[in-house]
Amino acid sequence: MNAVIRTFEFKALPIEIEVKDLRFAKELPKLLGQPHKATFYQIIWLTEGDATFRIDFREITIRSNEILIISAGQVCEFDITSEYYGKIILFTSSFFTVTELDSNFLHTCEILNPVSLNKTVPICPQLAENLTVLLDKELKHPVDDFQTGIAQSYLRVILLETERQVTASYSPVINNVGRKFYNAVEQHFREKRNTEFYVNLLGVNEKVLSKEVKTLTGNTPKIYIDSRIILEAKRLLSYSSLSIKEVGYKLGFDEPTNFNKYFRKHTGITPAQFRDSTKK
Repeated sequence: MNAVIRTFEFKALPIEIEVKDLRFAKELPKLLGQPHKATFYQIIWLTEGDATFRIDFREITIRSNEILIISAGQVCEFDITSEYYGKIILFTSSFFTVTELDSNFLHTCEILNPVSLNKTVPICPQLAENLTVLLDKELKHPVDDFQTGIAQSYLRVILLETERQVTASYSPVINNVGRKFYNAVEQHFREKRNTEFYVNLLGVNEKVLSKEVKTLTGNTPKIYIDSRIILEAKRLLSYSSLSIKEVGYKLGFDEPTNFNKYFRKHTGITPAQFRDSTKK
């Protein structure tokens, strides 16, 4: 059975943002080279080489002068074998979302769209270098009343520039109902699996919700809810020491048989079969 998944909290710092050299990943292979998740966001920028990270059961390859963002709560394994260099910026949601504008950006931007997470995005190397150096320098400055605002400003430019590159080749659909639905599912999927709950929570007509979600994903709200539950089930079955019955309880199923039927309906195999397939 795989090792129990580690969850990393943001370490105690004066402000909840940090810049690190990517070499630290290879210095901690038994931690970062194994499946783990973090409660904070991670911006990875490669300056040289290629690297392949495994994120939520998918392999994502990032190349030189590209950015990859890992969202809070995603299960990932760092590449600890390839030759690559770069920087990683770690920050929490609470650090960035001081203003309503920033909070709205974090929950509506395409680079963190839950339907299409972990896109690799090209970025101007000079811009990335300058912003990263300035941010790192500011974080090494003695703490004062200005540090948080300055650090937020540098981070904001990095995120906005990345968003610009993502949307440069197409016009994204502005769909506030759909994005509010995604955020609500993220908060409540362990307890609520029916579309009616989200219709009432968001105060929208069911036909409107179905239309807006289908515009973004090509699927119905119910299919999206089910896919989110199955993803979490796969995470827990693969990386936790919980029994199958405990996984079911954690996801809101009162009876193990109901969880087994639900998982098999959506994957074609039982939870036990899936867990066996992930053994190393």
